[in-house]
Amino acid sequence: GKGKGKGKSKHSHKNFHAEKKVWIGGIPEEVNYKELHEHMKPAGTKWVEVFQGNGKGTGVACFGTQEEATAAIAALNGSVCGSGTLEVDVWEKKPKEAA
Repeated sequence: GKGKGKGKSKHSHKNFHAEKKVWIGGIPEEVNYKELHEHMKPAGTKWVEVFQGNGKGTGVACFGTQEEATAAIAALNGSVCGSGTLEVDVWEKKPKEAA
C-alpha cells in the first residue's frame, strides 16, 4: 500500500514509477527547472527536476501515466529549449542494491 513516508511530503521524481518518467539530456546551463517545466507542460508533465553536479545538463520529467510519458518522448525529443536541443528518452531504472 501507499505509506505516508518520512518527514515532509516533499515532491521528488522518486515518488513516480520509472515507466511514468522520462530522462532529459542536453539541458543548457541557463535553463532552470521552471523553464523546463513550461517547455514540457503541454505534454502533460507533472514534475520536473534539473540535476546538478555529476548529472549536470540532464534531468527528469514525470507524468501521470505511462502513455503520457511515451508520447512526451515522441513529442519533445529534439525540441529546442533555451540554447540547446533536448534529448528525451526512457528512464532507465537503476538496479536495487541487494539488501
